[in-house]
Amino acid sequence: MSDIDEKKLEKIVEAIFKAHAFDPIVEEGWVLPTQTYPAVKAFWYPEATETVGQLTVEIFVNESTSIVESFAGFGQKKFESALENFIKNGLPLYLAAFWGYDAEGISMDRWEIEGEEYVAFLGGYGVINPKESFAIPEDYLEVMYDAISAEALGEEYHWFNLFYVNFDENTQKAEALKENEAWEGGAKALESLDWLKREEYYSVRQSIILKKV
Repeated sequence: MSDIDEKKLEKIVEAIFKAHAFDPIVEEGWVLPTQTYPAVKAFWYPEATETVGQLTVEIFVNESTSIVESFAGFGQKKFESALENFIKNGLPLYLAAFWGYDAEGISMDRWEIEGEEYVAFLGGYGVINPKESFAIPEDYLEVMYDAISAEALGEEYHWFNLFYVNFDENTQKAEALKENEAWEGGAKALESLDWLKREEYYSVRQSIILKKV
């Protein structure tokens, strides 16, 4: 798909929500799935790097909360690749957390942190090249809960992006973001887990959104 301009992006985002039974409107470039906030806007950067395109999606929840996340696109059809990445790895979690949609692959839990109650929306695991021997560490959610509980929270929403990659048997890397900022505690928590070490590459992504009850 070529010539992805602002208007075409609006139509694509609008069509995505219509496909999920919403009746959105568009105001000044923002798509409002329920005709009120939260609102969504997409931006396309076809040459984010020499080989990768980047689809950035912003969700304006309210005056104090905006979530911005980017999705990479590869190959000859970079935009289609990035859009598929968003639809598969981002959209279900956002639908559940911000629009109350019963999205496939999203689980919910009740978390108590420092006397506050949150609904935790747990995104599915985006695994690349898992192979037969791969499994998420059994204590993954327990360890990530402890790491999140150690953070200063208190706002209506908090969100976390988690990424672990095994390059080869001797080289692994963990990255974590809290509200789009590097989160050292989350990265250390990921590194502490007993991940499978193997010669072949694999990676795991997950996102978590907390909503105060």
